[in-house]
Amino acid sequence: MEERWFDVAGDGGVRLRARQIAGASNDAPAILLHHGLASSQRIWDLMLPGLARRFRVVTYDARGHGLSAKPSSGYGFDHVTRDALAVIRAARLRRPVVVGHSWGADVALALSADRPRAVAGAVLVDGGVFRMRSSFATWEEAKRQLAPPLLAGTPLEAFRTVLIRWSPVPLTPEVEEIFLSLMRVDGRGRIHPRLARANHFRILRAIWDQDAVALHARLRVPTLAILAHGSAEAAGFDAAKREAVQRLNSAGSPATFIWVEGIHDLPIQQPELLVRRVTRFATPAVR
Repeated sequence: MEERWFDVAGDGGVRLRARQIAGASNDAPAILLHHGLASSQRIWDLMLPGLARRFRVVTYDARGHGLSAKPSSGYGFDHVTRDALAVIRAARLRRPVVVGHSWGADVALALSADRPRAVAGAVLVDGGVFRMRSSFATWEEAKRQLAPPLLAGTPLEAFRTVLIRWSPVPLTPEVEEIFLSLMRVDGRGRIHPRLARANHFRILRAIWDQDAVALHARLRVPTLAILAHGSAEAAGFDAAKREAVQRLNSAGSPATFIWVEGIHDLPIQQPELLVRRVTRFATPAVR
């Protein structure tokens, strides 16, 4: 599978590392993929061969993540949606369907609500449906409960051992490469998360301030939410999502909500299923 990597000047000139997947013709429908918090564009790797058969596909590392620049500001949704628009323009995508996972779904939701002429639709993968304020009494509690693990300085081989035990799917070489893309390895063979802890909290704060109900009310483009359920380890998260969907339906959200059995990281666990769902949604003749 042929990839073209390129840099984009995002909001304020921040450097964003992006790639386009060769496959479909230049006049094929376009898809922009946005990863989640503390992830990278590599989380879509298992889906790319299937999507590239029908679409022009572009992915990128959001600011602070992966191979993109890591400024200490600009993590609010006004900035990250302008980053997404910069990638759309640089890749010459004409009204792509934007697909976001987790925090990326929150970005896709904000982009679709605020700039409907820029996108043809949105797919929200296990995100973009509930307010963090509904699950935590205060920002301090949310910050404490959702703090990232302290992994900096862990020997790479020790991290690999943890991955074998922790990975929710079989740790194939492809899956291991996805997880390792989240880390930088120093000269002593020790890992460091590519997303700085301070920037992690800046993004969490933006999510805390986001009002999903208000954004759904402004949606004017087709929107599909694909939500995971059935994981024993995430029963509380599942319940919160179901309550959020009920709240959105009661408020008149125009989005379509579907549930699939699986874990939060659906792009890794259920790549073929997501390809089918996204393809069905994003193909104009079918949608």
